[in-house]
Amino acid sequence: MKKIFIALSLFIFTGIGLCEEADFPNYVGYVNDYADILSAETKYKLTALSAEIENKTAGQLAVLTIDTASPLDIETYAVKLFEKWGIGQKGKNNGVLILIAVKDRAVRIEVGYGLEGAIPDALANNVIEKSMVPFFKNGDYDAGVLQAAAVISKLIAGEYNVNISESDSIKIEAPSKRFSISDFLFLILVIIMLVSRSFFWFLPMSGRRRGRGGYWYPGGFGGGSGGFGGGFGGFGGGFSGGGGASGRW
Repeated sequence: MKKIFIALSLFIFTGIGLCEEADFPNYVGYVNDYADILSAETKYKLTALSAEIENKTAGQLAVLTIDTASPLDIETYAVKLFEKWGIGQKGKNNGVLILIAVKDRAVRIEVGYGLEGAIPDALANNVIEKSMVPFFKNGDYDAGVLQAAAVISKLIAGEYNVNISESDSIKIEAPSKRFSISDFLFLILVIIMLVSRSFFWFLPMSGRRRGRGGYWYPGGFGGGSGGFGGGFGGFGGGFSGGGGASGRW
């Protein structure tokens, strides 16, 4: 009887441990460096970049660094956190999350429904592999996060036909001595996407679909985004269905 009681106790407490929920921190702004891996200058640049993105597009870019996503995998953690924070505007779901779990050596770019056309899974994966992992392997988290944020901001800007000036000030070269074929193809893919989306901006009005409050273009909303100026006022209630990509270093 005593053995049965001990076995049952171990089962119960082990089960509780397995069902333990991950720790989802509260956000303090666009940039949330809970793993303490980013410099003050990097946080400033990321905050300015995210603020300009929201001001000009109503889209939202959030950055979170943590020690570990355990007991969840980084994909599940990202979806649940995205929902808790509500990154992006409600109804538009135009948010993006850059998540780094340092002890797991894992990174995730989670993309809201509304931006999956601008940042498809394959492109998100390329951003991780080309703009983040090479730096992270060298312990340079600042450069990796800044470069990824700059690329993502340009893709969001292309979706809304605007210019994000803060991204132009982030000029970082990947720590690679040779420019590979895959690097070249990635660059061409980004250029094609940006050029093709900019092309629709010049279509005559008859070629655009009218939406409430402005014009809907193929791939995005063309109306104004007034009312998003000023400092960070919280996230807007957007959500993600699991779009994006993950990587390790």
